[in-house]
Amino acid sequence: MLVAVAATAFTACNKEAGSPVPEKTLVTKTVRLSAVVKDDESKATFTTADDKTFVANWEIGDRMSVDCYMEGSSEQRYSLADWDGSAFVFTYDVSTDEGPGVCHYYGRFPADLSFCPFEKYRTQIGNNYNSRYDLMTGSVTYENALLGENPDGGNIVIPMERLTSIVYFHLTSDLDEPISTAKLTVEGGDIAANYVRFNDGVFEMEVIRSNSIVISFPEGQAPSARDFQLWYNILPVEATSLTLTVTTDTKVATLRNTKGKNYVAGKLNKIVKNGLNWEDDPNAVEKITVAQFLEKEVSEDVYKLTGTVERADIMENTFYLNDGTGSVFVSDLRHSDVPDYHYLYFQDGDELTLTGRRGWEENGEASVWHAEHFSHVYVPQLTVAPVLTFDADEAEVRKPVEYYVDKFISIVNITVEPVNGSSSRFGVENYFIHPKANNTSSEPYSEMFTITAFDGKNTRRAQFEVRQKGLGLSSDMDVTFNGYNEDKNL
Repeated sequence: MLVAVAATAFTACNKEAGSPVPEKTLVTKTVRLSAVVKDDESKATFTTADDKTFVANWEIGDRMSVDCYMEGSSEQRYSLADWDGSAFVFTYDVSTDEGPGVCHYYGRFPADLSFCPFEKYRTQIGNNYNSRYDLMTGSVTYENALLGENPDGGNIVIPMERLTSIVYFHLTSDLDEPISTAKLTVEGGDIAANYVRFNDGVFEMEVIRSNSIVISFPEGQAPSARDFQLWYNILPVEATSLTLTVTTDTKVATLRNTKGKNYVAGKLNKIVKNGLNWEDDPNAVEKITVAQFLEKEVSEDVYKLTGTVERADIMENTFYLNDGTGSVFVSDLRHSDVPDYHYLYFQDGDELTLTGRRGWEENGEASVWHAEHFSHVYVPQLTVAPVLTFDADEAEVRKPVEYYVDKFISIVNITVEPVNGSSSRFGVENYFIHPKANNTSSEPYSEMFTITAFDGKNTRRAQFEVRQKGLGLSSDMDVTFNGYNEDKNL
């Protein structure tokens, strides 16, 4: 799905018949918006010092989408609002003769909530809460107010409602090993889906669903089994049982609740246990480096490998795994749980742990046979439509940059910049680009632009081309620029 963020200007209110119509002047208006959750829970990131009091605050880098409009106006505003430390902020162009009216606001967090990833395989950094899955919506209506203000001229306040239930674990033990994975499973319903949507508060889930969620940790950032916290945002469910299975490289621990419980949206459910019992993991295998794996003889022995995905071929289900000591070819990656096979989407840059055997060489390369998925840390991805084209006479005509972001830990900030800098012949306004003047040459003109996505922890950049056709080229004719006809993801 390509995301296009519209930044339309609001029209003025209707004037009485026969009244002189003053000349309209557009000014840029800054809107400050507060989003509060009932019971004074502002938002996760959640933190706790004593397992009794949980503090939740918005963070720099958090982003909401805000729909707003004034009754009687044909214009509707779809904005992205960024938290600046005290409020969510966005701007829009408004006519100076705009009057008060009935104004409606609808907020969503995360900003892509209309079609939001809520997958089974998730990432947690240390003991930190991952707010990527903290889904919220809210709305408010003001009467006799200017758009972008409350009736008193102050900030907008949208009461938000949390749409997920939160399951929190705080566990301690005598084992001093890093946690590998933590799998939460319920019986009685689904708690994850590849994507979810919300229409009037009703969940709509895509076809790939799961009754379990697996948390993995980036390499070197897993908490110790001595003292660790786990955070799960789950879809509301009336569960007949709940099971948590935690593994290290050698041990496994299991907690079960067979009493059943209704996990209600907006509620935090905490489970605290000291002295967690660990047992030898019967499924544990030796963890080695890729270099060590390449030195092994072909055999039925199974090893565990961790590395970064390279040269992934999704159609063929093949890739190379590189851990810095070497690279090995992997084909036909599977999961021991057959229903979860559909979740095994991988891409270049992902951190992946798998088990497999040293296989015969394929096309002269060493390979992993019977590879099975163990854990997965997805890296953020940014893609953008490779070309944006204008006609020769489309000066000041604005067109949106179409992009798609996925797997970011938090909510992204997007910036669009011309490679030519201030000497660019195109202007940038938020996510819109326009030619500053007509192209009076018979030859087409093009420049390269960079789009950057940042979530406070990860940065991804991609390049795309902006074209303006030469004189005499109609809008339905294609213009070819040698060297610019491919997607340029960085």
